[in-house]
Amino acid sequence: MRFIGVDLAWATDTKHTGIAVMEGDAERVWLRCLSKGMRSLDAVASYVLGHTAPTTVVSIDASLIVRTRRGNERAISQTFGARGASCHSTNRGRQHFDSGGRLVEKLGFAHFIPFEGPMRGGQWVIEVYPHPAMLRLFNLDWIIRYKKGKVAEKRGGLVELQQRLKTLACLEDSEALSTLLEQDPAARRGNSLKELEDLLDATFCAYLAWHNSRWGAERNDCFGDLEHGYIVVRRSA
Repeated sequence: MRFIGVDLAWATDTKHTGIAVMEGDAERVWLRCLSKGMRSLDAVASYVLGHTAPTTVVSIDASLIVRTRRGNERAISQTFGARGASCHSTNRGRQHFDSGGRLVEKLGFAHFIPFEGPMRGGQWVIEVYPHPAMLRLFNLDWIIRYKKGKVAEKRGGLVELQQRLKTLACLEDSEALSTLLEQDPAARRGNSLKELEDLLDATFCAYLAWHNSRWGAERNDCFGDLEHGYIVVRRSA
């Protein structure tokens, strides 16, 4: 089975998108490969499709369904906002609001919800948001600060994220994973630092694809629905 994580850029045709491809079964997964230089929606779709198998779950950190105001984002902010994991509001009036939806159309995959049971076959997509999942998974009082703030703070957050990923018992060691987790954020700046962030986010999203597939509704919560938009967040361990 394949589990693909996509940290989709808001402006997909100008900004960098990170993609991570994992493979595994009900017990273990390993990181097979990471994308490089993804700066267009067509390139992202082509990379994902080029790495799919008959059973594939793709977790995407982006708004995939935007028809009206997304109550799921309000629910996420109410639940996790006090710990730093509020959502940016997505609506049809914002530029690039449809990037996630356009990617789903290009892939031609169905949405993984409603959960019909774990480890089902087929090709699926699911919307995720890493920050709330990390809060629950790692039992954090506050989000890992790797996206905003001063450069030194973001670098420190990326180091923490690298260390946290090393603790995932289901994640087997691989050359791709070792290379990613040994990257030194202090040696990067500007676009290079942002690309490392994107790939680490994508790797965590790929883990969430596995977790959603493995456990379904038993260990995942769905905020929202297919009509108005949704975000799936893993439950606490």
